[in-house]
Amino acid sequence: MPELAYIGQVTHIYPIPGADFIESLEVVCGPGGRWRGTAKKGDFDPGDRCEVYLQDALLPQSERFAFLEARHWRIRMVRLKGVPSECLIMPLTDTTASLEVGVDITDLAGVTKYEKPLSANIGGDILGHFPSFVPKTDEPNFQRAPDLVAALQGRPFYATLKADGSSGTVFWDRDGTVHACSRNFELKERPDTAVWQLVARYNLAQQRLPLALQFEIVGPGVQKNRLGLKELELRLFNVWHIEQRRYLDFADMLAVARSLGLPVVDLVEVGEAFTLRDDEALRRYAERSYPNGATAEGVVIRPTQEMQVDGERLSFKVINLLYRD
Repeated sequence: MPELAYIGQVTHIYPIPGADFIESLEVVCGPGGRWRGTAKKGDFDPGDRCEVYLQDALLPQSERFAFLEARHWRIRMVRLKGVPSECLIMPLTDTTASLEVGVDITDLAGVTKYEKPLSANIGGDILGHFPSFVPKTDEPNFQRAPDLVAALQGRPFYATLKADGSSGTVFWDRDGTVHACSRNFELKERPDTAVWQLVARYNLAQQRLPLALQFEIVGPGVQKNRLGLKELELRLFNVWHIEQRRYLDFADMLAVARSLGLPVVDLVEVGEAFTLRDDEALRRYAERSYPNGATAEGVVIRPTQEMQVDGERLSFKVINLLYRD
């Protein structure tokens, strides 16, 4: 179960222009990161502990959270009166009053994770679990990973738009047989399944590479087709070298894409030195649109040369607070 709720501590309180009853709070949650949320004026002082519920937390359908019924009990990141509202901040209860800052209360609070519904052609017949020798696709929110943001400072970097689709992975075994996966499972070969349609469209069964290609599946019938595409496509964003157990650097990923004729995720910027350190500057950086003018889900930022920080890949996402799914 992902960690979606923490004991936090209020560090700063900011007024919200034009708001008479709410104010903006910054909270820290230990390993859960640093977030901004809103609360009723006067409910908290700096230094107070609190409960913090993060993006895509599904809260119990109880009287305490009844005000979220119209939002289907889900926490979303938005801008509220122009200020970030990235989490739900709630007072402690008798159950949580003795817990320290940073304690994960996901299970204790009965929180589950919201998953985007799969379109009919995305799922398929499960062949087995996602392969253990390929990392699953997931980027931490920058709020959870201040060490990664700090480590990227001054380094060459690239930023891409976060495509609003469904994750797919294709790889080859040692005898050259191609395999296709959804986000969590390997799928049996079926021509009506989106990932297998893309294997056929891009002639991937005819290749034989020691690589895993990871991409977003986009187009008609996938989420809301934010890119406005007329047919099913992919957007490559990772290439994992299976034998060497590493991601390819940015330039090498592009070379693989060119050689296979695969489109890559939309590029925002390639820069010589990353300098965005301030949280609000990062949020504003993510407020972008897709090529067709639709509001983008956000951006993913990485160094052009792959690196790790304390064993974790240096890669993080910034959600666009103006995006609505």
